Amino acid sequence: MKLDIKVVQDNMKNKFIPEIKYFDSVTSTNELALKMEDNLVKEGLVIVAGEQTKGRGRLQRNWHSPKNEGLWMSIILLPEQKNKDKYALLTLIGALSVQKAIKDLDINSTLKWPNDILYENKKLCGVLSQFKSVGGSIGRVVVGIGLNVNQDKFNDEIKDSSISLKMIKNEKINKEKLLVKILDNFSNYYNMFKNEKFNIITERWKKEMGMLHQNIIVNSLDKEKYKGKVIDITENGELKVQLDSGENKTFIAGDVSIDKNSLKL
Repeated sequence: MKLDIKVVQDNMKNKFIPEIKYFDSVTSTNELALKMEDNLVKEGLVIVAGEQTKGRGRLQRNWHSPKNEGLWMSIILLPEQKNKDKYALLTLIGALSVQKAIKDLDINSTLKWPNDILYENKKLCGVLSQFKSVGGSIGRVVVGIGLNVNQDKFNDEIKDSSISLKMIKNEKINKEKLLVKILDNFSNYYNMFKNEKFNIITERWKKEMGMLHQNIIVNSLDKEKYKGKVIDITENGELKVQLDSGENKTFIAGDVSIDKNSLKL
């Protein structure tokens, strides 16, 4: 069923979201948000779509976004340039906002750095933040959120690694109520960001993070593979790892997995 945006707008408590624009079908809500003309952009503007035909996750992976079965959206932000070294936290905020909302459904999920929400090691939600640069500075940040809500099944390619809220609860989920909670949560976390309460954001992330103190493998953006133990999330949102060599190294991006060999007795 099509999302009722008026119900969402009427029930939100926050004053941060000025408008929600709904589209039946788009290639990608992030793409739309990044291409929007500057004179149409307001901070907090949310773009929601019934479906995405070319939804994207991190590292150019496809994101399966079937019509009216999930929440596919982007939130446009205009953060201060002085905090640009903290922009990675905006991805973490997106994931925290969703996780807090689904916790109200009595679903206990875990956060996977830098952008995923997992339930029993299956992907429930992904967050993708992208930037639009203007004259060498970042003009806007777009936080894209894809949440699997009412799917009954997934295609063969992802059926073993993905799950929806409906599959967990065995009942259809009210998307309007869920979106209200996500956007209210996002407003609260973004207010922390604007007030430079970065440590509160990272501490909450660490509390919900599934791989803190776990042995992991990081495939970094420079194509190198690193093994070590997760020891922290920095105030900039970076993953801090104690490598097997004993050296401490931070990562701003990368593909992370649990080192299964470390689990063998």
